[in-house]
Amino acid sequence: MARRPTGPAARAPAATGPDRTSWTAVAGLMAAGVVAAAQIGGASAALPVLTDEFGLSSTTAAWYLSTVSALGAGGGALLGWLGQTLGFGRQVRIGLLAIVLADLGGAAVDSLAGLLAARVAEGLGLVMVILAAPPLLSEVAAPARRRLVAGAWGAYLPVGSGLAALLVPPAIGLWGWRGASVADAFLAAVVLGLVLRWVPSTGTRARASAGGFLGAFRSRSVLLITAAFGLYSAQFLAVVGLLPASLVADEGLSVATAGLLGAIAFLVSAPGNFLGAYLLHRGVPLRWVVPAGCAGMAVAVWGVLDPALPVALRVASAIAFSFVGGLVPSSLFAGLAAVSAGSRSAGAAIGLLTQGSAAGQLLGPPVVVAVGTALAAGPTGQSALLVSFACLVALAAVVLPRGERIA
Repeated sequence: MARRPTGPAARAPAATGPDRTSWTAVAGLMAAGVVAAAQIGGASAALPVLTDEFGLSSTTAAWYLSTVSALGAGGGALLGWLGQTLGFGRQVRIGLLAIVLADLGGAAVDSLAGLLAARVAEGLGLVMVILAAPPLLSEVAAPARRRLVAGAWGAYLPVGSGLAALLVPPAIGLWGWRGASVADAFLAAVVLGLVLRWVPSTGTRARASAGGFLGAFRSRSVLLITAAFGLYSAQFLAVVGLLPASLVADEGLSVATAGLLGAIAFLVSAPGNFLGAYLLHRGVPLRWVVPAGCAGMAVAVWGVLDPALPVALRVASAIAFSFVGGLVPSSLFAGLAAVSAGSRSAGAAIGLLTQGSAAGQLLGPPVVVAVGTALAAGPTGQSALLVSFACLVALAAVVLPRGERIA
């Protein structure tokens, strides 16, 4: 274990200590992650209304949605490294404040330029939260609970995005998209208040240095976990993210029904995340949990992508794919925490993982679609490609160095 700093910069809630976990701080950070992830699902749910009001082209709409992924893919490691000099606690607060201001500003705009500027600010706030929360969770958790807490963090994305996809459409129906944006700002402000009360104001801080930044890139474990997370994200978004469109095109379902089924498939990844965190906490090795999740994904993907199967079986396969796939991110987050927690490279490490995830989200769906269309391979070729991704993720988990720690 790295030595914790002393003095004001190391202050934590009274409930925290060498053998104690501040569960209020954990709850506040999990809530911050859920609110941040809601900006992804909420934007997707509001896009049809925004397209009508602002006359968005298909290209502009795609950029509007991918802003968050582009920010993470382009500068995750750099933002995480710089954020550590600010203090992870402060970074979470600033990120939530940015989301509040962006949502309020977005509700007031009347031009496309203003809408896109608000989206960029929203995306920056989201990235700041998801970069700072994981290393801060490692600081507020006792060593015996660190794998559990770090693994459970992976649920922030399916919970936040899935709930937003379910709740934003009825909110728009009641208050319009501007009212829904104000409601989201209010929710983010409430979570900001909880974070101010429960979460350490600074956490571990370290002066930005080339050694701290390069430490993440020199770690074999960090690089393997980053690559594995990128391949996992590519699989997950290509299957679950494209599920609604596939159900509409292949099965003739309505957009509303297909969207609801897609949101459910996204949400069930969260119990899988918690299961993975629990297994790690109980001592099951990461090199077993990740391959188990990958094996389940490799089997289920064939049922999801086969248009000849009944729609009920395809949806059931998608739910199984999402649930068992949830074992993977929880394990990878816990593995990253074991390697980097408390080090000067913690921010850069989580930033690098974020870059890998964002790159997978950006490239995964287009590559899978291209294999099925441009190469005329169809669903069989797509499934085979995704199975190969799953095998690579499992292999990365198996060959991870045991006991590695960034100095």
